[in-house]
Amino acid sequence: MLNRPQNAFTEVDPRGAAAWDVDERPNARLRWLLFLMALPILAIAVRLFWVQSQLTDAYVEAFHVTSESFEPIAARDGRILSADGRVLADDFQQFHVLVHYRWLETPANAAWLRQQALARLGREERKNKERVKAEQERVLALRDALWQRLSVLAGIDPQKLEMSRAGIQQRVERIVASVEWNRHEQQWAEEHGVVLAGPTDVSGWWNRTLQTAATELTTPPHRESREAVVVREELEYHRLLDNVSLQVAGEIQAHPEEFPGLKIENASLRVYPQRTLAPHLIGSRGTISDEELAQRKERFPDGDPLDYQTGDRIGKSGIERRYDGELRGVRGSRRLTRNRRGEIVETEIVREPRTGRDIVLTLHLGLQQRVEAILDRVLEQNVIEGETETSDSLRAAGASLVAIDVHTGAVLTAASAPRFDLDLLVHPDKERWQALMDDPRRPFFDRATQMALPPGSVFKPLTAVAFLESGKIDPFDKVPCAGFLDSPQRYRCYIYSHFGVGHGDTDLADALAASCNVYFFVGARKLGPQPLVAWAERFGFGQRTGIDIPSEQSGHLPRPPAEPVPKRSKKWQPSETLGLAIGQSRLLVTPIQVARMMAAIANGGQLVTPHVIRPDSAPGSASSTAPQSIPGLHEETLVRIREGLEKVVADRKGTAHKTVYMKELSIAGKTGTAEVGGGRPDHAWFAGYVPADHPRIAFAVVLEHGGSGGRAAGPVAKEFAQSLLDLGILHRQVNPAGQPAKP
Repeated sequence: MLNRPQNAFTEVDPRGAAAWDVDERPNARLRWLLFLMALPILAIAVRLFWVQSQLTDAYVEAFHVTSESFEPIAARDGRILSADGRVLADDFQQFHVLVHYRWLETPANAAWLRQQALARLGREERKNKERVKAEQERVLALRDALWQRLSVLAGIDPQKLEMSRAGIQQRVERIVASVEWNRHEQQWAEEHGVVLAGPTDVSGWWNRTLQTAATELTTPPHRESREAVVVREELEYHRLLDNVSLQVAGEIQAHPEEFPGLKIENASLRVYPQRTLAPHLIGSRGTISDEELAQRKERFPDGDPLDYQTGDRIGKSGIERRYDGELRGVRGSRRLTRNRRGEIVETEIVREPRTGRDIVLTLHLGLQQRVEAILDRVLEQNVIEGETETSDSLRAAGASLVAIDVHTGAVLTAASAPRFDLDLLVHPDKERWQALMDDPRRPFFDRATQMALPPGSVFKPLTAVAFLESGKIDPFDKVPCAGFLDSPQRYRCYIYSHFGVGHGDTDLADALAASCNVYFFVGARKLGPQPLVAWAERFGFGQRTGIDIPSEQSGHLPRPPAEPVPKRSKKWQPSETLGLAIGQSRLLVTPIQVARMMAAIANGGQLVTPHVIRPDSAPGSASSTAPQSIPGLHEETLVRIREGLEKVVADRKGTAHKTVYMKELSIAGKTGTAEVGGGRPDHAWFAGYVPADHPRIAFAVVLEHGGSGGRAAGPVAKEFAQSLLDLGILHRQVNPAGQPAKP
């Protein structure tokens, strides 16, 4: 360098200095060094100026980044109404108040409180610490005012409201503490090389490599202990108040500025105002199961039109199940815009919810109530009377009464006893539920459509149809009855079993009136089993009636083989033909099937489809099915049979005269006492129609193990007829006979 020491012996380059020698220009060197250092500083300064002047809003907006999510809007399911418009099932709209956790946390989260204050200030105001602090105090004051307003609005004691908030905070704090403990435990294990969990035997280098890779990819980075844990529950809304009024919910939604941090959750609760009225018929709605959900997804691969999701309600039984598609309300959708703290800043309805359709039943509410009260009383009396004898048998007894319109099949009442309270399915009670499950009388069993019993003598009108339509039996021919068919030990009449006498010479009408078994035994021998089975099929026995209630039973109609059967197979015995003629053998029928048979006899041979839904309520339902004429059935046959059914009640020799006859209303019908065997009481039946001269309503009464049809079921039938008069469904009349017919 030029400023180093020199001496006389220094050699001088004869060519002179180079064109550029850094040692010869130290000032230039320093200037270049300064320039190179100034460039990055200048770039940083320019960037800082640009950020401060132009990008401030962009950086501030990062704290106000919003996210969108979609929230379902609860839809109301349709109502179930009786024929007179009274509500049998309804959706009770509920409103719940939800609060964001940060708004109830005490003391307030510092970071949240600062962000709330900054969000309320302008860009220049955020630089003023005093202004920020004052705004934080204002946020705290706003929160205190929030609880005061909510307490006054909802009519809740402030201390109770504070306890609710404290309960939520304690629950969330326990979650945070648990997460903190797990984190510290994991951190301690990492520091000390301890494995807390995981497979202990990983053999093979390939498996160890895969496990290591999975651990590295899925394990979150290590956190310093000073980093605060934030769990999801701290950023969510929690239910604070349940089932507030519509006025409270509306006020909160209309004034969000006065109720910050709050939102309203809409929900619905299925309620049954009549509770124990026709529970088997109405049915219930319950949470959809995983299996049902999977079946719907398989059935609708392109999307469920009813939008069923986990946790939704679906019809489980009765009308609720049969008309679930009409009753089901389809949820709507709401778009929610949230800030980075999870608070809702904007809402927009994307799809309006669709309310389910109301279903109107043909059920007459007053009649249903009267009939159920009658059956309840009869069962209670049966139990009391049976205490000293067959208590167990009678305690398991049940009863049913079904009444339908003879021309349309509309169900006026379908009572089944014992019953249960539908409210128990909405608000389960363990003790009450267990008591019902332990009841041997099976309260959950729908006897109107599912109880299949031998009909006994109520089947004789159909046997009479087979007799007359065959042309082999004249309704006016007399058949001698000594009280038994061949011998006193077998195939006897009821009167012979109790009084030791027969009915004497009997024609068809008298045989129906007195329920003479011998008359029908003789005719069945002459006719054979095939005509009986064929006519039973035409009247719908052995098959479902098509009533719009799920789980209907078809009963059982025994059929003789059409061709000779192998020796080892069970052959059709002559005794089965005789038993079938009087409603025994292996014949099983339901009350609704018997009521439909009586309707067909009353309306001129039209087989109606029973239905509980009014035609205009659900198009395409069973109510729109037109009655079908029974092929081969003639009016002359029905006239003869109706004469016999009227004599059952009007004639003094009729089996139901003492218990059913009314001067105010003519009743036609048939008693039935179905033998059960095994020492248990018989099933008691009475089936018929009213008025006898201009039929409008057909009905069937059955008391399971109730005893004699005339003595047990007859009084129930008479009370039912009286209820029709009292409720104005039928009008009082002078009995065409005026007085009971002379013997």
